[in-house]
Amino acid sequence: MAALHFDESLIVLLGDDRLDTLSVEDRLADMLYEGGWVRPSYKAALHAREEEFPTGLDAVSLGAGFNVAVPHCDSEHVKHGAICVGILKSPVSWRCMDDPSKNCDVSLVVMLALDEAHAHLEMLQKVMSLVQDDASMKRIVGANSVDKAYELLKLKLS
Repeated sequence: MAALHFDESLIVLLGDDRLDTLSVEDRLADMLYEGGWVRPSYKAALHAREEEFPTGLDAVSLGAGFNVAVPHCDSEHVKHGAICVGILKSPVSWRCMDDPSKNCDVSLVVMLALDEAHAHLEMLQKVMSLVQDDASMKRIVGANSVDKAYELLKLKLS
């Protein structure tokens, strides 16, 4: 898998308690689009994929401290590979990938703009490793600045 771009400009701390899955996805997809990482079709493709294949990971039920979502779509909607992260100060209800009839409260969203088909599997392994590291997750979700979050995330996602 080619390296995915990730820097401070692709992290946002979201503190609004009125957010929902769609608004979080829109915010992160807009960041990727404005940065030139994705095509205009990315956001609609992302929403369509999330509707059919939800990406919420109910890690709390597996013993972790926080739930994560990993929204992504087909590589044809991506110009250059990148990762965009949303840290949700108030968790957002997200449909679960293993059981779409259930929801989990997500605190961290790792949006993938993958320019290679099937590249999401390797990145999902990195995300799973991060989710299983409760100490790091607690520091990331509790970060009060993008710079602090980036310092913690770059070690895990790069």
